[in-house]
Amino acid sequence: MKLISFYLLFTVLFLNSSLIFAQNKTQIIRGTVIDRITRQPVIGASIAVIGTSQGSLSDVLGNFSIPNVPIGRRSVKCTSIGYEAFSSEEFILNSVREVVLTIDLKESTGELQEVKITASQNTSRPVNDLAYVSARSFTVEETERIPASVNDPGRMALSYPGVKAGRDETENKIIVRGNSPFGILWRLEGIDIPNPNHFAQPGSGGGGITVFSAQLMSRSDFFTGGMPAEYGNALSGAFDIRFREGNQQKREYRTKLGVLGLDFSTEGAIQKGRSSYLINYRYSTLGLLSQMGFNLVGERVTNNFQDLSFNLAFHSKDGKKTTTIFGLGGLSEEHYMPVEDPQKRILGKSDNWEERIRPANMGAVGVTYNANLNEKSSIKFVVAAIGSSINRTGDTLNLQNVHYRYETQKYEESRLATTVAYNYKFTPKTRFKMGAILNLVDFVFFKETAPRTNVSDVNQFNVGRQTSVNGSGNTQTSQAYAQVVQNLGKGLTMNAGLHFMYLFLNKTSSLEPRFSIQYRSPNAHSLSFAYGLHSQFLPMSAYFYVRKDSVDGKVITTKANANLQFPRSNHFILSYNYITPNLWKFSAEVYYQLINRVPVEPKIGSTYWMLNYAESFPETPTVSKGKGKNKGIDVSIERFFSKKYYLLITGSIFDAKYQAYDGKIYNSAFNDRFSTALTFGREFMFKNGSVFQLGGRSIYNGGYRYTPLDEAESAKQKRFVALKGADYAAFAPAYFRIDGRVSYRTNRKKFASVVSLDVQNLTNQINYTSVQYNSVTNKLEPRKSGSGFVPILSYQLDF
Repeated sequence: MKLISFYLLFTVLFLNSSLIFAQNKTQIIRGTVIDRITRQPVIGASIAVIGTSQGSLSDVLGNFSIPNVPIGRRSVKCTSIGYEAFSSEEFILNSVREVVLTIDLKESTGELQEVKITASQNTSRPVNDLAYVSARSFTVEETERIPASVNDPGRMALSYPGVKAGRDETENKIIVRGNSPFGILWRLEGIDIPNPNHFAQPGSGGGGITVFSAQLMSRSDFFTGGMPAEYGNALSGAFDIRFREGNQQKREYRTKLGVLGLDFSTEGAIQKGRSSYLINYRYSTLGLLSQMGFNLVGERVTNNFQDLSFNLAFHSKDGKKTTTIFGLGGLSEEHYMPVEDPQKRILGKSDNWEERIRPANMGAVGVTYNANLNEKSSIKFVVAAIGSSINRTGDTLNLQNVHYRYETQKYEESRLATTVAYNYKFTPKTRFKMGAILNLVDFVFFKETAPRTNVSDVNQFNVGRQTSVNGSGNTQTSQAYAQVVQNLGKGLTMNAGLHFMYLFLNKTSSLEPRFSIQYRSPNAHSLSFAYGLHSQFLPMSAYFYVRKDSVDGKVITTKANANLQFPRSNHFILSYNYITPNLWKFSAEVYYQLINRVPVEPKIGSTYWMLNYAESFPETPTVSKGKGKNKGIDVSIERFFSKKYYLLITGSIFDAKYQAYDGKIYNSAFNDRFSTALTFGREFMFKNGSVFQLGGRSIYNGGYRYTPLDEAESAKQKRFVALKGADYAAFAPAYFRIDGRVSYRTNRKKFASVVSLDVQNLTNQINYTSVQYNSVTNKLEPRKSGSGFVPILSYQLDF
């Protein structure tokens, strides 16, 4: 009955949105054309709306405006003498929201005059044009149209080659090419930020859903390896998120109401033509889904979150200087509850007896200053204050519902971050970029635990309480980089640079060479190679593990991991791309990663390798002598959105191994062997201007790895004991999921609307997510705790 009611509600909204009358509706496309390197305005550039006779020329400030463009999917082409032609992706033009574009043109070197126009129509090309391998850009519209992405970059990225989710599909962990989720860098407006997920987990890039509002994001980049020299503090991949500016001419509003909650944004001019504001607020509770019988996380779990984002932009009269004030903040909490009736709690299952509360909050506010110094150079400064707080408490209840605290975790960090980036163009063939990043960090870390052996008698817990992580104070981190780009002629371009990292806490450093070279043929083929050494700061809490030793009857505490070095990885990547005249893109990348300096336990027979643990605090004394090897191939076939459809097929085969302290080789925890995804979408136009969109995504990945049980030892010790020498030797059945999306878009004179239904796990395939030790049966029990069929209905209104 709940499903029937749900679909009836959707049908009513769908039909109601269809009751519009036919008329010719138009809208304005406006924007700015600038030089990609110097950020100087490009005067006299020709901008044409593809498929129409409409167009415009950019003025002395690079601005242009094209009025009366028929609504629907549109794209523009921009040309200017001395620059490579630019073609945009297809974007949605509705009846009430103007589209504001920033077109950055790349200066032509004169070497590729015969390149077909399709070579410039790679709409997934990265915003950062110094990235030749393992990078692509994405738009807000992509995060919306890819099924079950719900405007989240992390969930959207599951459609890309080499990317898969963690074992629990609700946690939004991103595994890139068999690397730990720890290896992902998140960057916003040029500054590195902590885990930007609601329900964030300490020491991990995972959580529930990102804090980023889709209404604020501009075209941004995603990397799966081989980043240029300006990116540090990342072992596997990176998200480089950019905020867009609000409309400087017209005030616009958007509200979105759905089962995930309420989303409201507004934008408009502060001083018409010179400055703008853009603000978004989102409040969400998963209680509505739970009441409908759909448990996204678990049957006895409540989830609530809210976030606020804004971007204020101010331009100088001459258009050469821009100052922005930006910010985002998110509050979230997960509450795991025990089985309500003590008599119905199963003795061997700990989650039946536990209450866990997990708040996670983060925020950032900053100022950017961009200036065109002259015709050859530009500079950008960013200053930001950032805070992050992740806390966890866990209580066990006895038969009388008396609480006993068995776990307390606190991970709090605040930063004052500053960055500067300087670009200089010597000639159209040679340019230089350098910059620095400095963070002043204050931190508080704490973890206290007590053993849980018998939930029937709470008094048995009052022994063995210990503090394993305890630290507070402040430190600094610094990064600096420099890179030179040289066009070598005949379509051949080279990028060489260095990145330097330093941690003042324990005076460790890393100097990292980066090199890449790309050949672009006249007929839209490209071949690229990249090498780079990439390091990453460990979570600050790793340095504050407290080790307790007994010496002559006295307990001595030491911070055993205080002097750990940065884990680092050598990336070797060979990439091939081809874009056909009808907008099909074929890509293949072969990669090899050599990982070293990973913290391992200095003990013969130990299999501990810190990168296997994607959450919580490291609580093992270690040395930086672990090694690893990742290798694989990513392939993709992509049809860019054109002629009312798009298609993306990706496949990856990989192998990820690690070497423990004693030299023995094991499978890493993330060596799931393969990942595949198929994503498609199709639009159907109606005479009244409305649009029906249908989309789907299937994901088929190797099952997660786990370590088998030593049954004899486990029976003796009444706890899980791993089978020695078999770490991550077993794996669960393959993961499979189908997501779907339908939407209906309408346009009226004063408002436009979209009714959409995203369904995660359309076939209700419950996948294995973990194994749990049952102390009563002395067995590892596979757990199918996936979220199953989850419908997400929403109604969006622009006015």
